[in-house]
Amino acid sequence: MKQISILIFLFSTLLSCNNTNEDNLIIGKKFFVYDAIDYYKTDFHESKIGELFDNISKSEIDSFKMEIILGNIPNSITDLTFIQKLEEVGYKKTTVDTSKFEGIDKIFIEKTTSENIYAACIHVYRDILIFKKEGQVVGTAKICFDCLANQITGTTANTKNFGQDGDYGKLARILRQ
Repeated sequence: MKQISILIFLFSTLLSCNNTNEDNLIIGKKFFVYDAIDYYKTDFHESKIGELFDNISKSEIDSFKMEIILGNIPNSITDLTFIQKLEEVGYKKTTVDTSKFEGIDKIFIEKTTSENIYAACIHVYRDILIFKKEGQVVGTAKICFDCLANQITGTTANTKNFGQDGDYGKLARILRQ
């Protein structure tokens, strides 16, 4: 009987051992399944926000510029015409190297957090990521690093906690390497 008790104890101890690496721990559903990311960036300065409002009715492109930098374009994953106009309004396009995908995957994933932090400021979306799979857009993410804000389309994952726990800083470092 004593031997059986010892065997059960050893067996349960071995089962309770967890050899997972924190870096490989996946908390929840990935936002996107992709094989390419286009990264658009602009150096738009907050001091020019007034000009955006002044020029909104001057032309369609001025109106678009305000909506993409300060507003809610795109409204959904089916609203993709904006991508063709990004460079016209001052965004520069680069392609994110695939070696950075692992780090990006750790950020664009469902997660829980004990405390959400938000900044109260005007969201200026200078950074836009376009996630693609086999050439087709599967998701978009507009990021305001100053206000810790985002607009994400194309996922069924819960994006509520995106950017918490220092993820905005991590993403900025990945994109600017």
